[in-house]
Amino acid sequence: MTQSLETIRRLQAWHAGKALPRGEVLNVHIADDEDVFIVAFLRMGGESRPWGVAYGTLADGPTVLSVPEGRNRSLIGDMISEFAPALLEFFRHPEYSDDGPGASMSLPLRQLWMPGQTHIEMLHYLAAAYARTRWERDDVDTLRALGNLANCLFIESQRPGQQSVMSATDALRRSFVFPTAPVRQGHLGHLLAWLTGGNTRNSRLEAARDAEATSVATVVQPDIERMTLQPHVSRWNTAIAEDNSGEAQKERAEIHRVLEKELLVRWNLTKEALSVLEKDSRLPNMGLASLCEDSKRIFYDAWGDPVKNEAAGANVFWPNVFTDYSSRSAGYAYQMRIYNDQKARSALVHGDRELQQEELAKGRGLICTIDTVDSVDPHWVATWTYPEMPTCKPGDGLVIAGAAACQLEVLDIDEENHTVELRPQWKRDKKDLGSLGRAPTHTQWIGKQLVLLESAPSFIGKTKADKARRRNENGNDIADLVVMRPRRHGALDDDGVVVLSGDEQ
Repeated sequence: MTQSLETIRRLQAWHAGKALPRGEVLNVHIADDEDVFIVAFLRMGGESRPWGVAYGTLADGPTVLSVPEGRNRSLIGDMISEFAPALLEFFRHPEYSDDGPGASMSLPLRQLWMPGQTHIEMLHYLAAAYARTRWERDDVDTLRALGNLANCLFIESQRPGQQSVMSATDALRRSFVFPTAPVRQGHLGHLLAWLTGGNTRNSRLEAARDAEATSVATVVQPDIERMTLQPHVSRWNTAIAEDNSGEAQKERAEIHRVLEKELLVRWNLTKEALSVLEKDSRLPNMGLASLCEDSKRIFYDAWGDPVKNEAAGANVFWPNVFTDYSSRSAGYAYQMRIYNDQKARSALVHGDRELQQEELAKGRGLICTIDTVDSVDPHWVATWTYPEMPTCKPGDGLVIAGAAACQLEVLDIDEENHTVELRPQWKRDKKDLGSLGRAPTHTQWIGKQLVLLESAPSFIGKTKADKARRRNENGNDIADLVVMRPRRHGALDDDGVVVLSGDEQ
């Protein structure tokens, strides 16, 4: 979207003194309570692994786990091993769920919701720690399974249009316009305060400022960690060194009490964000159904099918945690990212006039009135009024907003007179589209104002991705020669597996 358009929206929200709905529909899928799993993490400052975790479905409520020392890898491994079965069962790992991953294709989409982006990034840290671990523990298979699941979830979270891994902060920003600077909109409590913080602008503004005083990221506020938690952690370490189990248990309980309070704040804020979206009177965008089906299929291909084969004893490929070592894989992933972005935008834009306005503001379409219609050979002449400088040119495709099946080819465009010649690509009435689906030779098109959007065939992006991945048989393609190698984080063994250092080898 253009910055000027978003600025105007924020000014309108400030004038209203509250957050305003973004569009006439919701562009975020909300699963049923039993299909929504909320996870919130905390980590000790400077450490990458969890100090504590709160998790659970909306139907069951939260469970909170923590360790007294966020630098103790063994304790963290025990905590993750206790947390792992719940997440593995939710995503239908065959060893933890009776349904099995195959059921995900026929049953409703399951979603992982997290407070914000820093919590989603913790999935990558978990994957780096456990997906390739060679730690000699009885529960190492559970840790590896969680690491692979976390890696697949993290990769999926970056795919445009996906509905499986959701950030509550991003979901609210996609659904509402907030009268505040973008840099402050990364705070979940700040956003919720604008939505539920009172009945006046001043009360909401005050609530938003107060909410910002509480951290919702994966680290606690520095003063709480330094003044409240650190003394207990030091005393716990001393008690362990002196083999004083009673004192150690007491300090552990105090640390858990503080961490539990912080974790529940984050978990409950995510639950509140979901509640706000569920109570919204707007209908879901009609394009969400196709995005949900894509999410189920793609996540099954990435995780469900491999884990099913792994459980059957087959050797399977798991994505590397750190990088694409093949330049072809990297090129394929880049083109697929573009393809999915185009596909997601196309799926949603026809169901939301706000998204249509964003496309028009970028020049990707026209608002026009049909002047003449050839009643024999499908041929239209139209005058457009917006935007001033569209990006379409002869040979490009346009589609009628709200009727994706009605495509038109641009034959000629006169920028001086703001007229455009179009050739409709459909032949007969499309009764399921109502007045937008009339036969293109029907005279009732004359005088009708239409929003036409650029039609970028998404299959082109898929074709480019396949070409990027395909090996060149003549041996002259540089992409066949370039292979990235890991650096300090590890090395490849003879099987191409990353060997980590430290206690995880």
